[in-house]
Amino acid sequence: MDTGNYDENLLRVNRETSLVEPRRKNFGKEITDNLTTIEVDGTAMDLYTNTSPLDRGPEMMNPFLDFLAGLEYRKMSKRNKLTSYMWGDDENWGMMRQFLEMTGGQHPIDQEVSPNRESDLSALKNSIKKYANSLGLLCGVTKVDRRFIAEGDDDAFPYDTAVVLGKPMDRDLMEEIPDPGEKLFDFETYISLGKKVFDVAEFVRSKGYRAFARAALDATVKYPPHAVMSGLGELGAGGWVITREYGPWLRWTMLSVDADLIPDNPVDLNMAKYCESCLRCVNACPVKAITEEKIWYRGVRKRKVDNKKCFPVFEKYDGCGICLKVCPIGRFGYDTCMAAYRKDGSIVG
Repeated sequence: MDTGNYDENLLRVNRETSLVEPRRKNFGKEITDNLTTIEVDGTAMDLYTNTSPLDRGPEMMNPFLDFLAGLEYRKMSKRNKLTSYMWGDDENWGMMRQFLEMTGGQHPIDQEVSPNRESDLSALKNSIKKYANSLGLLCGVTKVDRRFIAEGDDDAFPYDTAVVLGKPMDRDLMEEIPDPGEKLFDFETYISLGKKVFDVAEFVRSKGYRAFARAALDATVKYPPHAVMSGLGELGAGGWVITREYGPWLRWTMLSVDADLIPDNPVDLNMAKYCESCLRCVNACPVKAITEEKIWYRGVRKRKVDNKKCFPVFEKYDGCGICLKVCPIGRFGYDTCMAAYRKDGSIVG
């Protein structure tokens, strides 16, 4: 092990050897610990990471393939969408196609990159963003915070620069919540995003740098914290990332890039104060799965979704999404909502 690339104060359990060992150095820690829009206790986060590292997803989703074969299989089959959502086509890659590409088609040691490397990292960053935007994606850059990677999965994100991508959801499908019709609002976004993240990775390779893309529904790396760190949005009351462009109506993914790009600065959209005055997501949940008061959870003070309450409703409504649908920022737009709030403290709608 090259100890120069590892942090003796950040530990993990090696799943293959069952030995406790240092994790890779955590270059994103400083960004997370210094966020001004969220209360963060960096020491507590480190402690939780060492003593109780993250699982790959909520308990109800583990193992993930069983989750897909159960609840998600039923939802897809009910709408005759099993083939399109699991495999897709040349433009919209389904979940299995994404996972196969992620795990077998782009291993870092097998990647071929252009010999004509872009030496200007600022130009490289701008070109990546421009290309991602041309695909209809939001794009931000940060450093990966390895405390948001599941236990034993550091190698899933081999490079320390994170390019975060967000795909907006279809507004017409959002209006169908909580009674989706022939299409599922989340999976339509996942498959639309599916191939695009690999296209962005291939674009980075064309500039002479390695890139490793993650599937849109992959639970190994937590995307939302990195979206906040990269300046694409702010944490909302329901646990979603609230963006200026689309509110919380997006799905996220990331890629790991072997280039030392300068991170984007986190943004303050005044969501912390706005959400405290709104709380529609909290009040609209049929089972009150979102805590009414903020709590300290793994070193972050926030409202927490109780998955044991949420998942039965998630199953009942074939995905639910009520908390997303009622967000005024998503429904009416950031500028409209904030203009009314600044004027007299009112919440639009």
